[in-house]
Amino acid sequence: MTIQQLRTFCAVVEDKSFHRAADRLYMAQASVSQQIAALEKYYAVLLFIRSGRSFSITAEGLSLYKWAKEILALIDAIPDKFKELHRQSEGKLVLGASTLAGNFILPPILKQFKETYPKVELSVHIGYGNEMVERVRNGTLDLAIVGKNLNWVNEAEVKFLPVAIDHLSLIAAQGHPLTKRKIVYPQELVGPYTFIHSRPGSAMRSMVEDYLKQENVTPNSILEMGNHETIKRAVEQGLGIALISTVCISREIASRQLVNIPLLNLSKVSRQFILVSKQRQEYNNVERSFIDILAGLIPPDIKA
Repeated sequence: MTIQQLRTFCAVVEDKSFHRAADRLYMAQASVSQQIAALEKYYAVLLFIRSGRSFSITAEGLSLYKWAKEILALIDAIPDKFKELHRQSEGKLVLGASTLAGNFILPPILKQFKETYPKVELSVHIGYGNEMVERVRNGTLDLAIVGKNLNWVNEAEVKFLPVAIDHLSLIAAQGHPLTKRKIVYPQELVGPYTFIHSRPGSAMRSMVEDYLKQENVTPNSILEMGNHETIKRAVEQGLGIALISTVCISREIASRQLVNIPLLNLSKVSRQFILVSKQRQEYNNVERSFIDILAGLIPPDIKA
């Protein structure tokens, strides 16, 4: 069986004539008859019932016609698929990310993207979530991944697509008294422990303050640090305990540099990581390729 035999068969069905099919395909009528006979022999079925110069198609012939059209459509689409693949392999993509997303979510995605599309010129900008949203809005970023602010909603210029979920964890250094507990109650955070906060105005600080407010807890001693990394290093050195994004502590927990302490009701607090793009935007091939890789590499435990 050959592709040409399937094309010849479809032409006979559509033209309702061996002669007209031969003319359309620039073939001798005898060659058309030979190709149909070869198909019938190959599949061991009768495709046409012949009566003199006329013929009718059999049920098997109708089925083969349907399948042949699907096969030929796929084959004929291959050149366009290659053109699309070529377009995907070249271009430019300007991405933005908040600090947390840029440090802990983007790296494996960028690695896979660069390995798959090495000719794409990739530029990544890290900053505050509000800044990244504004830069998508004004067109200086193509896409951005940030932690969602609860005040953000889809608007006329930008849209927000949830891609992952961020939770909080209570962390302490090895040997801290709370690490021996199976469960810690929120009110115990008021005790003799220094509580390490992120900078005011950060999304993580808002999450922590929301939790403490819900539990009616005000820590006695607070130490403010600049970002996730400085908070983790301070906790490792025994300067205090902290509520911090779960996304950013997996390596330290695995290496036992930090201990994740069960804290009552903490699982109720979460926020979304979102993909920010222009509203009503048709993604180009490079953007679509990035989004496909993003969707495939978000860990199942934080996938939105």
